[in-house]
Amino acid sequence: MVKVAVLDDYQSVALETADWSRLGPDAQVDVFQDHLADEGDVALRLCDYEVVVGMRERTPFQ
Repeated sequence: MVKVAVLDDYQSVALETADWSRLGPDAQVDVFQDHLADEGDVALRLCDYEVVVGMRERTPFQ
């Protein structure tokens, strides 16, 4: 199973504005509405995901 994380969807629109079914039945899409400013917290949240989708520019990636 491919795990997909969608970050910073504070408006709760990610699941409505894209056709996630095209990923197939082996994909699990998890949407996070809260913002994590600390890079360590972001890393802990994402450690089990293969795909990361950033909804906002404020999520730190390094």
